Amino acid sequence: MLWAIQDLMKPALSVIDLIPDVHRTPALAALRKALQDGRFGAVRLSRDEQDLAFYDGRVALVSPIGARVLKALYDAGRIKLKKPPQRSLPKLEAYIATEAAFLQAAQQIIAQDEAKRDRISMIVKDPASATPDEISPLLIEKVIAAQLGYGALGRVEIAGITCHRELVEGGAVQGEGNSVDVAQPSGGGRVLCWWIDPAGQRQGDPE
Repeated sequence: MLWAIQDLMKPALSVIDLIPDVHRTPALAALRKALQDGRFGAVRLSRDEQDLAFYDGRVALVSPIGARVLKALYDAGRIKLKKPPQRSLPKLEAYIATEAAFLQAAQQIIAQDEAKRDRISMIVKDPASATPDEISPLLIEKVIAAQLGYGALGRVEIAGITCHRELVEGGAVQGEGNSVDVAQPSGGGRVLCWWIDPAGQRQGDPE
């Protein structure tokens, strides 16, 4: 999941805490299982909705889609509580109500990411079509891989600017001439991608 979409989501436990008197750990386990299955009761999630409902990282995140499933679990009596359930959950329902706005923002992020990937693919095929402001260490990596081979060192022209991928190891620089295949830098060596911009300033990975 794109990090920008993760920023639109809330920590899972904070969403679960919108249910009063909830046992957090069992609730999270029940929610995780329901979202992995993609369905619970009358709720059926598409593959895309599943992908956007839950992020199971170091800090689990839940979107309004996942919150909707959590509410279905609660209504079905599948969320363990310390006290009898309440008739309504206004705070959880308020988060669920933001689902349309969340989906719109997420779809915009996905579209932008796809457009960026398509643009990078075009530049890799025709590096001269790039503009200087589009050059980045990642772009250099991809153009080097396409022209010289994966893991290679050397120089390529992007947007009419000479771009470098070097291995700096023990004070010596490799990669200024022909390409060199590199598996892993040894002895604390670093692979750097850099270029000199039109203003004469070095850009790219820090030395």
